Amino acid sequence: MKRMIVLLLTMLSIVVFSQEIDNYEEEIVKEEYIKGKILYLENTVKNGYNEQDGIKEIEEYRVRILEGEDKNKEVLVQSPIYLEKAYNIFIREAQDVVLYKESSDETGNTYYIVDIDKRDSILLLIGIFMTLTILIARFKGVKALVSLVIVIFIIYNVFLPSIANGYSPILISTLCALLCSIITIFLTTGFSQKGVVAILGAVAGVVIAGSMSMYFSYKMAMTGFVSVEALNYSTLLQGIKVREIISGGVILGSMGAVMDISMSISSALTELKSVASNITKKEIFDSGMRIGADIIGTMVNTLILAYIGSGILSTLFIYLQKEQFPLIRILNFESVAADIVRAFAGSIGILVAVPITSYLCCIMFTKKNS
Repeated sequence: MKRMIVLLLTMLSIVVFSQEIDNYEEEIVKEEYIKGKILYLENTVKNGYNEQDGIKEIEEYRVRILEGEDKNKEVLVQSPIYLEKAYNIFIREAQDVVLYKESSDETGNTYYIVDIDKRDSILLLIGIFMTLTILIARFKGVKALVSLVIVIFIIYNVFLPSIANGYSPILISTLCALLCSIITIFLTTGFSQKGVVAILGAVAGVVIAGSMSMYFSYKMAMTGFVSVEALNYSTLLQGIKVREIISGGVILGSMGAVMDISMSISSALTELKSVASNITKKEIFDSGMRIGADIIGTMVNTLILAYIGSGILSTLFIYLQKEQFPLIRILNFESVAADIVRAFAGSIGILVAVPITSYLCCIMFTKKNS
């Protein structure tokens, strides 16, 4: 009997102790990110740090909290100054910062500066873009902005969730490209003949670009993990067809350029047909090819330079290590090969959109005349 009582008490103690540990863990894991403003540098602590710590000194700033339950409260926040300058946050007075708040029943609230708050600058840049678009393009600029908002909404609420749920990125990106092309062109030109031709030409170019990227991605045996960040977060990508993301990115990335060139050719040939009603089918096609040839000269450079510019840091790393890695090694880095596939597959989509759009204009005009 005594043994049974001791055993029950022991089990009860274990349960109570485990619950206390869980409650303790729940209490200390209280964290949030809030906005603050730097008032002034109050103190600099230089003692107690050496090269082994990697910290040169500690700066203590007086910060006013601008959000949350402690709004308008002034707190002292520390920011380490590292020996490696790349790790430092460049803080100035009257600057908005992002604070990491850690709450605990024992130690209270602790704040750390984790970054500069860039939201106001981002909103200002977007505001300048929207203002210039409306001032220059007037009502068409308003429609262009509306289409841009819809496209972003589709990508964020349809494209990304579908890929996260395991659907094919190639299929989803193709459908999104078709939907975005229809919305953008119809908002810009209305339900017109040239709009239909532009949509068909753009979709054809985008599908061919995606097919080329898919073929060469599989031919090169790419895994889809083209960056260190992708490898570090590989556990988050379980169930996602990472290998197809390269082709999906090509389809979405080239959509704008292909749509631009298709719309330009379709619009130009429509105006040409309205002026010269007796123009033949062959003349329409030849005119479209000449117009497309002029556009291709700059459009191809635009797309390739855009991909090079987006990966300029990786390109710089390769250039700095060119003596250590021969060309055969550099071209076989997956990140380099993926950028090459994106740039040239997208450019192929632009190239084939020219004859396709020109030929579609011939068919449309022929049917209209008959």
